[in-house]
Amino acid sequence: MSILRDFERRLGNLVEGFFATTFRGGLQPVELAKRLIREMDAGKTVGVREVWAPNRFVFSLSPADGERYEQAEQALVAELKQVVRDAAAERGWGLVGPPEVELEIDDELGKGKLRCEVSFAEGEPESIPVTPQPMSEASLVLYEEDKPATVFRISKQSVILGRLPECDVVVPDPGASRRHARIHADGADYVLSDLGSTNGTLVNDESAGEVMLHDGDRITIGTTVLEFRRA
Repeated sequence: MSILRDFERRLGNLVEGFFATTFRGGLQPVELAKRLIREMDAGKTVGVREVWAPNRFVFSLSPADGERYEQAEQALVAELKQVVRDAAAERGWGLVGPPEVELEIDDELGKGKLRCEVSFAEGEPESIPVTPQPMSEASLVLYEEDKPATVFRISKQSVILGRLPECDVVVPDPGASRRHARIHADGADYVLSDLGSTNGTLVNDESAGEVMLHDGDRITIGTTVLEFRRA
């Protein structure tokens, strides 16, 4: 895994081989980094629009390992925080605040053993660079009684559906609000959000405040039905 290789390379450069000579037979720094990534994956929560990973990690070490780490603790903690950022960016996970990493001693742990407690610590989120994904083609098909279907291509990051003429998708229905709903691209997916409309929005006959759309989903606004299609 490139994240772990980069971690070992950066840490080795910072402490000039300190860990290579001091930690033979003991707890290796890369073991903390591996555990951190596993805990992020195990503790992540999945929302409609984003996956959130834990950002606070408290490692408990044995007295022997803790004493050895003490000389390079600041460098190790800084690099473990970078592992959190790298893992989140690589996997597209969100963080509710900046990474927090602490090391503490547990007298009951033997040499080479560790524990890790994880949690979500809110704070000012850090900007995590994510490689933008190209939008896949999608469209809405508007069905009106006694009229041919109208196809609206979704070619922008966000489109507004509503009764106003300036909306991207004009819904000529008295049950539609002026700005009724929004569809926006979230990576390769599309999410529909009701904009506080008077009569609400249905997706497949179910009330929808915010929902991810799939090919063939039928969106009802008033008595008007629009079909969401993926290319």
